[in-house]
Amino acid sequence: MSGQSSFFAATGFSKNRSRIRCVDAVCDMARRLWPSKTAINLSSRAEISKRAAELWLEGRTEPGADALVNLLRSDVGFELLQQIMQGSGTRWWTEFETGVHLAELNEKHEFLRKQIEALKGRMK
Repeated sequence: MSGQSSFFAATGFSKNRSRIRCVDAVCDMARRLWPSKTAINLSSRAEISKRAAELWLEGRTEPGADALVNLLRSDVGFELLQQIMQGSGTRWWTEFETGVHLAELNEKHEFLRKQIEALKGRMK
């Protein structure tokens, strides 16, 4: 057994279906975000070869820790984290996700407030 295989087994990234398979979360997200050129988009963000991304998508290999870190640090990192944490029900995740949603709504609110003020200024 390779060092990588024992790492994944010890961390819950194994092929045991009772646990979340990391590769499934990654591939589901990738297919949803990039229905065409999935492997190329995935490989560029994970900083792996296109062939390695294709093997993930085929379910033949699983991501290594470095590739996961690269994905989490990329422009799709939060979406991947949401995919991985989906249904976890943990308190910290629920609070974090709520905080992110509130921040997004506050941004939208501020944008709309500025638009309203600009329109009111044109009416005077």
